[in-house]
Amino acid sequence: MTRQTLEAWLQKNLITKDQFDQLEPIASGKIISVYYELRTLLYLGVLLFSSGIGILIYKNIGEVGHLISIGLLAFATLICFWYVFSKSVDFSYSKVKPPTPYYDYIVLLGSLLFISFQGYLQFKYQLLDENLGWSTLISAVFFFFIAYRFDHLGILSLAITALASFWSISVSPQKWYSSNFFESDHLYITAIILGIGLILTAMLLDWKKIKQHFTFTYLNFGLAMFFIGSLVGLFDNSNYGFFILLILAGSGFAVFYGFREKSFLFLLYAFIFTYIAITYFLADTVFNDLPELIFYYSIASCGGFVYFIISYRKLFSRKS
Repeated sequence: MTRQTLEAWLQKNLITKDQFDQLEPIASGKIISVYYELRTLLYLGVLLFSSGIGILIYKNIGEVGHLISIGLLAFATLICFWYVFSKSVDFSYSKVKPPTPYYDYIVLLGSLLFISFQGYLQFKYQLLDENLGWSTLISAVFFFFIAYRFDHLGILSLAITALASFWSISVSPQKWYSSNFFESDHLYITAIILGIGLILTAMLLDWKKIKQHFTFTYLNFGLAMFFIGSLVGLFDNSNYGFFILLILAGSGFAVFYGFREKSFLFLLYAFIFTYIAITYFLADTVFNDLPELIFYYSIASCGGFVYFIISYRKLFSRKS
């Protein structure tokens, strides 16, 4: 929206002079929004604060003492959750507006401090040394409760990550580079099953109209796990036809949901992983006998990608 647009609306009596006077400073750039900048700074402040506490305790552990450190962490965590519980509104299946401007950040800070407190206890006293995975599961359950009780998407992401870690699923750029996506043999089967479970959970909760704004986060994690697990299975098995079919089926769902919700991200998932699966299949069959086709295939696939970007550029912004 520009100043010329507002003037045209005013001339056509689509807006009043008072409305023009209120909107003109925004359209002309005299007033700008720093909403996202402030949110970024607040989230960064929460992360730096929680990290700083951990570093401070680590570097001064001999001077501060374990019990004092644990006590300080517990006290700070309790203060955060005392605040969020005292200010919280009633639970709702729909999206809930934060009661105060800083509410979401204090929820995040309290959750991070809780994990630091739990990790400190485990490090010092080995409470679950023989069943370390249960500590991760406890964290996942705690995060899911906090995410739903206080309607926090960031905590939901932490909950899903902790749940995946419970099954020893860990994907990182270092693992991608070293081709060691998962820490155990055939753990990609677990990733595929967990990914399907997250997708089904997302669709069920969306159908029941329970926190429908969480659906995108569930599907994002679920599809990522499903596709990466299927891709590892594709590379790890000589009889890879089953995993190609899995990738094609997942891509079909991603395309369906991407068009339904105007989400370019899911269309991109479908395009990239289908392209990798088809290319791998052709490289193992056709290109072995006709290597000269690789050049034409590369040109055609690059052209297809450009066409894909141009054709669906309007879907880059996910519908809120």
